[in-house]
Amino acid sequence: MKDGIGCLALLGGFLTGLLAWGSGAGPALAGGFEGEGRDLGVLWVQLPVLLFGTPALALVVWALLRGRRPALLALGLAVTLIAAGRLGSEWMATAGPAVVYEQGA
Repeated sequence: MKDGIGCLALLGGFLTGLLAWGSGAGPALAGGFEGEGRDLGVLWVQLPVLLFGTPALALVVWALLRGRRPALLALGLAVTLIAAGRLGSEWMATAGPAVVYEQGA
């Protein structure tokens, strides 16, 4: 049963990372006014970090708590995935276009 929880931790990590990335990737990919300020770094940096880092973190927690009771293991994984999703969403919120428009004459 604990191996099944490890597989669920991996799947939950992928889904959490993908949802966290998707929550803030739209404005960065679309850019600002007329596509100015488009930040493709969300594809090359944030997507791999969230898509592979969140499952890796979930697997580390699973490996550390694998010998414990299943309820403690599930609680540890739930807290880890919720925290990773929240922090990933906060990180993606800073990925918007950084275009500054000056007042022209």
